[in-house]
Amino acid sequence: MAFAKPHADAQSGASGFDARARKLFLEHLALTSNVAASARKAAVASSRVYALKRKNPDFARDWQAALSEGFARLEAELLAEALRTISGKVSDATLKSRAQKHRLALALLAMHRTSVRGAPKPVIKSDNSAEIAARVEAKLLDMRARVKAAKAANG
Repeated sequence: MAFAKPHADAQSGASGFDARARKLFLEHLALTSNVAASARKAAVASSRVYALKRKNPDFARDWQAALSEGFARLEAELLAEALRTISGKVSDATLKSRAQKHRLALALLAMHRTSVRGAPKPVIKSDNSAEIAARVEAKLLDMRARVKAAKAANG
């Protein structure tokens, strides 16, 4: 991912958050979508990167691009894990726990996706968690069926 070349100015130069550290921060953010971990990787306080984001529109734009890339990567990894077929003897409790983990992760990604893309947060039409869980499970089952059908069609 190519980011705009950071320009040294009084605000960023004095902070110690130089071009090398910015590049390292943005690359790690694109890999992880984790601001705190990316700041640690760049050896800078997360408060400093948030301050620069507020003051520097170029850095804010690069931040959004890195975060979008990171969330796309996480979403793809989560989907692959959710669609992975479990082999061997697995307890019902393990299956339920795994499904719950995936539902939670997908819900969190959906909520955060809107902020990454700049759209308003979605309005949840129901506060009935059982109904929401059933809808998510139905979507996952549909996705599994489509993947299975695609695999069967491809041999």
